[in-house]
Amino acid sequence: MRCAIVGFVAGAMALQTCASLPPGELLCGLALGAVGLLLLLRGALRAAIAGAMLGLCWAALLASASLAPQLAEADEGRNLTVVGTIASLPYRFEQGVRFQFTVEQVVGGASAAPLPPRLALSWYAGVGGRQGPQTPVPAVLPGERWQLAVRLQRPHGSANPDGFDYEMVLLEQGVRATGYVRTEAGSNQRLAPFVFNFGNLVERSRAVLRARILRALPAKPYAGVIVALVVGDQRAIEQDDWQLFARSGISHLISVSGL
Repeated sequence: MRCAIVGFVAGAMALQTCASLPPGELLCGLALGAVGLLLLLRGALRAAIAGAMLGLCWAALLASASLAPQLAEADEGRNLTVVGTIASLPYRFEQGVRFQFTVEQVVGGASAAPLPPRLALSWYAGVGGRQGPQTPVPAVLPGERWQLAVRLQRPHGSANPDGFDYEMVLLEQGVRATGYVRTEAGSNQRLAPFVFNFGNLVERSRAVLRARILRALPAKPYAGVIVALVVGDQRAIEQDDWQLFARSGISHLISVSGL
């Protein structure tokens, strides 16, 4: 059993070295070969090889399922109207707000293919964040159902192998498209104040706690650190503070406590 487990882990790790996913025919062959090894042979080596073959197949299936919900090329840059819920703790910045959005439906069926179920959206003041009459971005809370006019694209990140991999982070979060909200008259509407499910309940609770902390510590330089420790939202921590935490060896406390 131990050899099979070690082999399974090795097979899953081997997939990470592949530039693309193996074809389905190869995966089926590996799975059948692993079953044949287990039925016909005995010994630790047999268990390790069969485990490696099954581990590679399992990792490939999970990767395929994660990559499957993809934005169609025909839908990139198009104006779409979607209905769904705010699925994450919104992050407010000077120009607007960012949040993740769970798609429930596309109004009018205007998309060329089904949209990915989870989007990362930015909502800027003004028309799509460009120059023009500045309209304030409304307050958005986790769990609210909205109808939004959006323009989407596939996730893209920097290709520097030693830098931050934005596309990988989005993939880990199940986000397969990014975009921004278009501020057109009457196109964006709040449809329901809260849609109950476990995820929305957790995110709304985090939002309430964060708001109470920020009200109790107005303009305090350490307010962002307290928020990170309590609810895991680290986005308000300044870079200088992160450097201080790293030099004093306590970065892991900030990262782990709130999570």
